[in-house]
Amino acid sequence: MQRSQLNTELWFHAGISRQIAEGMLKNDGDFLVRDSQGKIGQYVLTGLEVKTPKHLLLIDPEGVVRTKDRIFDSISHLINYHWANALPIISEDSELVLRNPVLRQSAAQQQQQQTAIAAHHHHH
Repeated sequence: MQRSQLNTELWFHAGISRQIAEGMLKNDGDFLVRDSQGKIGQYVLTGLEVKTPKHLLLIDPEGVVRTKDRIFDSISHLINYHWANALPIISEDSELVLRNPVLRQSAAQQQQQQTAIAAHHHHH
């Protein structure tokens, strides 16, 4: 269930590694969600706070999507709630504020770019 909903979120990057995710964060408040590489069905919020990449697991051992003090219906709900309200997500060692989602390119956008390049080519 999480999956199909997540696939519609442009801040969800499915199979990227921790290193790639960290490389995509430029400014404090940049964030994205990715698959955990170690555990199937686990999702990781990767965000930049004080120029340091933080990685927070979004699903607890019982399979519940939650922060330290609140339970959410879904990962989209958790992310959009904190992002819209500019509330920090508090974990043991950090507070992560979600300001700027790092967007993946949707298939449609990639398509448009290729079409644009092709159209551009066509004229000359």
